[in-house]
Amino acid sequence: MASTTSATAHPQARPLLALPTELILQIVAHLAVDNKGLCSLARTCKTLQPLCEDHIYTTIELLSTSNLRDIIEAFARRPERIEVVQTLKILYRFHNGLAATSEERQLFNACVAQMKKLRHWHVESPYDNFKWERGGHEWVEQDMEEFRKALEKASLHTGQALLEDVGMAQLETLTLHSHGAHSDFWELDGFHCLFRHPRLRYLHVSSFSLPADLPELEPYASTTPLTTLIFDECELTIKSLGRILRTPKSLKHLTLGENVANIVRTKGVSPQLTPAPRATLDALVPVAHSLESLTHFDPSWMTRNDLELNLRPVKFGGNGMRDFHQLKYLDCDPCSFFHKDIILTRGLAPPNLETLRLRRPRHHYNDFFDALPQRDPYIAIDTLKTLEFVQPADCRTIVATPRYVCDADRLKERHEYAYKLYKQGINTKIYMELHIKHGLIPPYLHGEKVPVLLCVYDAMEVGFHRIIVDEPKDDEDSQIKSEVHSDSESIGDAEVSAKEGVLPETDQLGQADILRLKNEVRRAITLARTQDRRSMHYYFDADEDEGEDAPDEQDDIHDDYTFMDDDDEVDAEDEDALDEEILGSLGADVFDEWETDDDDMLDVD
Repeated sequence: MASTTSATAHPQARPLLALPTELILQIVAHLAVDNKGLCSLARTCKTLQPLCEDHIYTTIELLSTSNLRDIIEAFARRPERIEVVQTLKILYRFHNGLAATSEERQLFNACVAQMKKLRHWHVESPYDNFKWERGGHEWVEQDMEEFRKALEKASLHTGQALLEDVGMAQLETLTLHSHGAHSDFWELDGFHCLFRHPRLRYLHVSSFSLPADLPELEPYASTTPLTTLIFDECELTIKSLGRILRTPKSLKHLTLGENVANIVRTKGVSPQLTPAPRATLDALVPVAHSLESLTHFDPSWMTRNDLELNLRPVKFGGNGMRDFHQLKYLDCDPCSFFHKDIILTRGLAPPNLETLRLRRPRHHYNDFFDALPQRDPYIAIDTLKTLEFVQPADCRTIVATPRYVCDADRLKERHEYAYKLYKQGINTKIYMELHIKHGLIPPYLHGEKVPVLLCVYDAMEVGFHRIIVDEPKDDEDSQIKSEVHSDSESIGDAEVSAKEGVLPETDQLGQADILRLKNEVRRAITLARTQDRRSMHYYFDADEDEGEDAPDEQDDIHDDYTFMDDDDEVDAEDEDALDEEILGSLGADVFDEWETDDDDMLDVD
């Protein structure tokens, strides 16, 4: 009787397994975003365990070395887990006992080399931010070397068949932030295998020095599928750059980030590309047929204080960038040769350029809020549709206040400037690159507060159709004042077709427009500072030591400014109070950026 009952109950004991395989797989996939749920399901039986673990081990993020022992033991119990990893982030944070974890790190690195399905890999040295003097040589000589060997094995080799069944053979994206054994920058050396990978499409590397030449790459011209290449704070050399750019079949996005910020300790100001524009263009020729966007971070402005005021283009014997037919986006410093030699010279710009972004260096003595460059060279580019200006601003300086950005005279001049471009079919945008944590510099690592890009002026949004009526002198006449605000409201291009017969076209702004734009900028700045409460707690605790009152101050700012209506009026005294409170909310006085160079150059948490 007992055996009959047991036999009858057995099918009901595990009803899930009685379902068709396709349904079971869908149920497991539905839990893919819930690792705890998957772990619970995996413990129920051996049949479901491997199905669940295919999702559990798909993504691994290591934020601390304290997790290493557990993951190593898990891999040792079931080596099949290694082969299902598709996304790996090695983001160990520095701690005083980090050197003692070297053996565990090497055991885990051996597993990394066996990850055959790995597609997305992000690696950051825990010794970054000037901690490499406290054991960073072990990271370079051991961890980085193991990574290099694994990448080398998966890379292309002349005269050898491609190895498909090895670790990292399927790698598609790689972000690698490291340093040298005894310096801020690491030598490329054998890591030229990065540019020989048969599957890699996205590569972001920082803080390395290229050798004078890379002849090892010569046999691999047009062999890789790389489409995005980002050099971030790197010591570039033109000849090696040319070798690297010959390897992709069709590179679309390129960032040439020279060493701009890390020039205090081991490196000086040494621009490589702008002083040699012809040679640099020759190095870029291999990607001319495919390149769609190009960004250049250039330290040239630091070599001469008057460089931007005396921009003398080099007279090219050739046709500049006229062969870059796919290039539609260019982002550079005004002192970069891409701007001063190519853009400012008629007939040398890319023939299909649509967006030009000029990015002011963080510590430059001029700013785009106060003055914009001559517009004529940009009007001469027939295909240009958008002209953008990016102005960095430390949140503790007057440049990051609405009163400065939207000063009436500045705003009127800005709008008149944009109107001339608008008549040629070019939209003007101005951005504030707000640096909330002033001590951080590129390359930005995991968890660091990166600058926030805020649009503080968009000509198409502000519009050029309005009736300008002088503000009445009698403030008691509220009805007239209300009409003035109504008549001088801006109108964007989307509404022009319906109202252009009513509102005339003009390059002027009314007082109501200026007030509205200033309030919009105030709200944007305030929101950027308060939207991440956790980061603000970190900011106060780490840098300003404001104590327990600091978060309350942030609440006050949010309440006071975030919900200001477009029609709210602020007189001069109130405006001073608002801007001073925005500055004071971070516990710092207004100061000259140049007086804090030493602090700003230190990339510390």
